Amino acid sequence: MASFNTLLPSYAVDYVAVFDDDFNQLFTEAKALKAVVKEQAKVMEHPVESGAIITDHRIIMPIEIDLSLILNSDEYPDVYQTIRQYYLNATLLTIQTKTGIYENQLISSMPHEEDPAQFDAVSLALSFKQVQFVTAEFGIVPAQPSNSTTVDRGTQQGTTATGNRGTVLLNWLGGFFS
Repeated sequence: MASFNTLLPSYAVDYVAVFDDDFNQLFTEAKALKAVVKEQAKVMEHPVESGAIITDHRIIMPIEIDLSLILNSDEYPDVYQTIRQYYLNATLLTIQTKTGIYENQLISSMPHEEDPAQFDAVSLALSFKQVQFVTAEFGIVPAQPSNSTTVDRGTQQGTTATGNRGTVLLNWLGGFFS
C-alpha cells in the first residue's frame, strides 16, 4: 500500500474516467496514470506521370486510446475481473479526458504488468478502439449508363410493337429460318 499511496496523493481527481452506456463511472478503484488519445487520418497519395506524388483526400481513422492504470492491492482482483469482463463482452464504453468525450470505445487489449518493486499494486495498460457504425444504402444500378434516368421510375410495363416495326422484324428473322 505504501508505493500505491506515494503514486497517488489523497487529493487526486479523476481527469480520465470510463463510463458505461448509462454514464455510470466504471473502474473507480483503478487510477489513471496516463491517457494517450490517437486521432489519426490516412492520407491518400498517388503518383502522376511526371513522377510527382499528389495527395487528394484523407480518411479519418477510428480513435484509439491507450490508458495506463494502476490497481491497488486491496481491490485489484475484483477490479481486474470487472475490466476483463468488459473486454470479453466487447461492451461499448465512453471515455472522458480533459480534452474530450470519446464514445463507442471498446477494450481491444489489456496487458498488465506485475512488478516486484510494486508489491502492492498492479499496472494495467488498456487499449481502446472506436467502433464506427455505418448505415448501408442500397440502390439499383443499371447495366447501361444510358438507362440511368429510368432507375427512379420503378418497374414499367412494356408495350407491344405496332405497325412496320413488328413486320420488319418478323421478315428479318424469317430470313434466318428459311
